[in-house]
Amino acid sequence: MRYPALMECAGDGYGVTFPDLPGCVAMGRTLDDAFRHGEEALSDWASAMEELGHPIPEPSDLNDVEVPSGCALTSMLMVKAQRAPQSGP
Repeated sequence: MRYPALMECAGDGYGVTFPDLPGCVAMGRTLDDAFRHGEEALSDWASAMEELGHPIPEPSDLNDVEVPSGCALTSMLMVKAQRAPQSGP
């Protein structure tokens, strides 16, 4: 699934927020770093929600996302990390 992401220049780097996913944020010194960290944040966020038993919301349509001044809208792919099987005691 691809989630809307808001990119904002934050002084000496870039910030990424996900309107559909409260608390899911990332930063990067360059745009490439911000994208990579954003994808990692998506994966970590999804894993944490699943561990807590919370549902993962469906992504909004990009056309429905309000873009604040100074931000650019893009989307990022959520790839859930595969957990290694737990070994016995």
